[in-house]
Amino acid sequence: MSAVSQPLVLSSYRRFQLMRFTVEEINNSTDILPNVPLGYEIFDECTDTGTFPGPFDLISVNGLIKPSGEQLNNSHKVIAVVGTYTSPQAQTIAPVFMMDFIPMVSYGASSSIFSRKNNFPSFLRTVHPNQDVIHAVVGIVQHFNWSWVSFLYIDDAYGRDGLDWFRKEIEDTEICLAYAKGLDHHTDYQPILRQINVLKVNVIIVFAPEWTAEDLIDSVIQLNTTNNNKVWIAVDAWSLNKKIRDKIKGKKTIGTVLGVAEPQLTIPGFKEFIHAFKAQDHFENEEEERFCNQNCNCSSVSAEEIIQADPSFSFPVYAAVYAVAHALHKILQCESGSCNDSIRVSPQMM
Repeated sequence: MSAVSQPLVLSSYRRFQLMRFTVEEINNSTDILPNVPLGYEIFDECTDTGTFPGPFDLISVNGLIKPSGEQLNNSHKVIAVVGTYTSPQAQTIAPVFMMDFIPMVSYGASSSIFSRKNNFPSFLRTVHPNQDVIHAVVGIVQHFNWSWVSFLYIDDAYGRDGLDWFRKEIEDTEICLAYAKGLDHHTDYQPILRQINVLKVNVIIVFAPEWTAEDLIDSVIQLNTTNNNKVWIAVDAWSLNKKIRDKIKGKKTIGTVLGVAEPQLTIPGFKEFIHAFKAQDHFENEEEERFCNQNCNCSSVSAEEIIQADPSFSFPVYAAVYAVAHALHKILQCESGSCNDSIRVSPQMM
């Protein structure tokens, strides 16, 4: 099956490097998992639905995947999974890991469906669910006594869940949802923006990932008819995106942009890790590149570009890796600088 080449998403590459940093930090620590090195494999989730080769490899035993209800003699090569980033990706692949109660700790999947423990018994996350984000957004709208709003959302499981929660949150309030529209890669934004102007809606909530928000803002700039009375409310998926911030800087026709974001915490040692990493000579692995539709010439990305990229969901990545490490630390009965290496760890124990 042919794949469409896609550009490198710098914020995702930053999160990838942060996961590497976190594992190395744990492996160099004497306080957690002393003398027990963590190993890992990282897979690029190229599309929401094209995610299966990597996870299937993780749960296979000698190239075989056990049918539900059957047992294979050997254990899986993986005891926990960190990821995935988006809700559609997680919803696609999580059932594969749930069959054997393999812990899946997501740092970005915020749809409320993952709170259903009957369906996702070993799914955990280090981010707020959509309900909390929407509650914050509605709080902003109520604080300024805005009552006539529109809601633009990515047309997938994440976005539709956000819209559902927004409708629930504004029940019994003075807020009226004047216009709602789902967005995707093929959306023509010009008619949407014109309709918002016709309806005289000045408050626009954009519940979408950074790449969708970027396309929307580009269209707003191109249309060049938006007055500065418009207020755009960004959710945590794009509120700290530097590329979008640079686009709207100085553009008076955009109006005001407010955002909801996770608290940003400095992770000591990460900058030094990136500078040391970029100081080394790196060569692209052409064999691995064939298996992904992402066009990634990572050698051209500077250390400062990585460090200054959108930091959203960085600490959730850090916390997710540490959550796995602390669970393993407890299972192996680690204390006084050593662990019980006679314990055979299974995903179910994690």
